[in-house]
Amino acid sequence: MLKFQAQKSLKNFKYSVSFSSNSQLTALFAPSGSGKTLTLQMIAGLQKPDSGEIEVNGKTFFSSKRGINLPPQKRNVGYLFQDYALFPHMTVKENILFADRDEKLFKEIVELLEIENILNKFPSQISGGQKQRVALARALMKRPEVLLLDEPFSALHREMKENLYGELLSIVKRFNQRAVLVTHDFEEVLRLSEKVVILENGRNVQEGEPEEVFLKPKTVKIAKLLGHRNFLRGKVVEAGEKFAVVELKGKVKLKLRRRVPLNVGEEITLSVLPMSAASSPAGESNRVEVLVKRIEKRGNFLYLKVEMAGEEVELQLPVSLTPNYILEEGKRTTLHLSADQICAIREEE
Repeated sequence: MLKFQAQKSLKNFKYSVSFSSNSQLTALFAPSGSGKTLTLQMIAGLQKPDSGEIEVNGKTFFSSKRGINLPPQKRNVGYLFQDYALFPHMTVKENILFADRDEKLFKEIVELLEIENILNKFPSQISGGQKQRVALARALMKRPEVLLLDEPFSALHREMKENLYGELLSIVKRFNQRAVLVTHDFEEVLRLSEKVVILENGRNVQEGEPEEVFLKPKTVKIAKLLGHRNFLRGKVVEAGEKFAVVELKGKVKLKLRRRVPLNVGEEITLSVLPMSAASSPAGESNRVEVLVKRIEKRGNFLYLKVEMAGEEVELQLPVSLTPNYILEEGKRTTLHLSADQICAIREEE
């Protein structure tokens, strides 16, 4: 269990964050300058809160009330820095064994991360992905109470990221390792974490399971941060147990799954997810007429900009499921929007 509650006043920045997590991998998600890395530094003992309490697996790292502030070396934290922080004058093997000389654990970690063939090389002689593996191996050699990951994938290309996602998940499960991941990429949050804490300007503004948070953003501002793009204002005209209906401009009505409390007559914002669109009905869906303004093919998807209810909306359709004849720029067509991919947001800010 990770329990974190801390306040700190810095120049032009006030930080006050509180959360707890029993998940193996917890993500801190936010734009730059929101306090993500500061949170890791406080857990590691590299920054001291003005007040609060930090506890990992029942061990108190910091408590202003009880006068506890363990030094970094007594917290047993594994810290994977954004720039990896490998010792340039040491070989890969020496870097890894710097934390602990346990040869059995060393062999297990090296084999798991598949870095046996670079052990005698220096950091300057290996790739970015290999440096990341070496830094991770060194952090794991400490048998840490918690593994802190500060945007470890930010400098890597897509294919390398995909490989390392799988390796990180394997390591977390294999070693029953608790980890905190800092990222500004919500795809990483969805792929890797069991819980996400969203920070904004030194405050935690929402937390929960990643998919639930993505589909139930508290505000439009949070939704934009998560990657939502299509926002439409409307009035709730039906509020059933499982579904609700919202009327937009031009008397366009959209059915959506009811994930938050909604009242008839209430003005709300809808977020229509791009992947909600289909060329034919499936499950609970909405049949809507749109004006196609732009069509762009990228890979296996068609990316559309359409006008609906007086607003421009971005949608995407799988090429394989899209008959060419229904789509033409400047022409009106009928699409189907899944009720499960439309989100209700009750607050603007």
